Amino acid sequence: MSEGGSRDEGGDHLRRVTGAIVVLGFLGLPLWGVLRSWTAALAFGVGALTSLAFWTLHRILTARMLTPSVRRRWLYGFLSLGKLALIALVLRGMMGRYPAEALPLAMGVLLFVAGILLEAVRLAFRKPDDAA
Repeated sequence: MSEGGSRDEGGDHLRRVTGAIVVLGFLGLPLWGVLRSWTAALAFGVGALTSLAFWTLHRILTARMLTPSVRRRWLYGFLSLGKLALIALVLRGMMGRYPAEALPLAMGVLLFVAGILLEAVRLAFRKPDDAA
C-alpha cells in the first residue's frame, strides 16, 4: 500500500506482464533447444528479447503519453511506431539468417501477447473484493 492507502494497480499489472514475459522466455529456451535444435532456441531467445524490448518501450512511451500537452502526446504517439519497427527489423534480420526457424522466432516475439493474456486470465478469476 502506498501512503494514500491506494495501490498503483496499473503499475502492478504492467509488472506482472513483464514478469510473465521473462518467465515464459526462460521456460521456452530449453524447451525449444531440447525439442528442436539450438538454432530454434536461439531464434526463440531473440524473439523473446525483442518481445521484452517491445513491452518495455510500450510501457515507457505510454506512460509519457499521459500528459496534458497535445504536442507531447503526438510526439510519443509517433515514437510508438518505433515499437513496430523494432519487430520488423528483428524479423527481417532473423529470417534472412535462419529462415527455417520462423516458428520459434514468432513464438518468442509473441510472448508479450501471452503475458497480457495471462494477466487477463488472472484478473478474470480474481474475486472483486480480493486485495492484490
